[in-house]
Amino acid sequence: MNDLSLSIVIPTFNEEQGINELLREIKKSFSDINNYEIVIVDDGSKKPLIENIEKDLIDKDLKVIRNNFNIGQTPSIKLGVENSKGEIIALMDGDGQNPPVEVRKLYDIFCSKDLDAVVSYREKRKDNLYKKIISKSGNFILRFFTKSKFKDLGSSIKIIKKEVLNNIKFDGELHRFIVPMLEKRNYEIEEYGTKHEYRKTGKSNYGFNRLIPVFVDGLLFYLSDGFTKTKRYAIGKIAFFTLFLGLVINSVVIYQKITNDVYVHRNPLFIIGITSMLISIFIFSIGISIDKNEI
Repeated sequence: MNDLSLSIVIPTFNEEQGINELLREIKKSFSDINNYEIVIVDDGSKKPLIENIEKDLIDKDLKVIRNNFNIGQTPSIKLGVENSKGEIIALMDGDGQNPPVEVRKLYDIFCSKDLDAVVSYREKRKDNLYKKIISKSGNFILRFFTKSKFKDLGSSIKIIKKEVLNNIKFDGELHRFIVPMLEKRNYEIEEYGTKHEYRKTGKSNYGFNRLIPVFVDGLLFYLSDGFTKTKRYAIGKIAFFTLFLGLVINSVVIYQKITNDVYVHRNPLFIIGITSMLISIFIFSIGISIDKNEI
């Protein structure tokens, strides 16, 4: 187990108050492992995180990357993975709610089994009611679009082979879709319960605005079959749906004209049907104009 190369990737934003305690807990939990590193991505915090890390915690096993401005959790995770050296990636949040001892527990499970990933679910969440409602709503949307069999798609602790992570899509807010994307690609994954702690320092960035990208990305996930199909394929589905809807509506308009002698130009359904078909053509034209290098 000790000869495996591990990178612990931690995206952070304004977490300077708790970073030293977190690093000490990580070093304690992984004290018997020589070949590992900690990669922290400071996602444009107001004050550079490195300035708040105590000197005795800065060593060759710690790497801090700073974004000049806040780019989001998913791009930060991608940046951390790209700058990591480990064959195995451990993902966790930097807010102190993910105990490093739980990361170690999942790492030990991963090392003892022939798996591509080990992921977590929070057994007893230590969040306020507002955050729980938002999180459960987001998890419901995720499960609705992805049909995932896993319990808690929003749980941060994950142990994944780096080569596996390199094979999935990382943009938008897709860090929430890591597990469903792995499922769609038939990787071997197991889920285990982990402890969850109250936030001791800092301020949560959770809000209802988090649900909008979850819904948008969830729809794209569904249309592209877990991002295993091209963008053109997903757009084509939308175009086909709007075209089909327009044809159905206009069929009703024709039927009403024949049976009830309803004037077409006075029938609002005719306008809706034609508009739907025009939208379909517009969407389809966008799909075929996508550069092949981008799909």
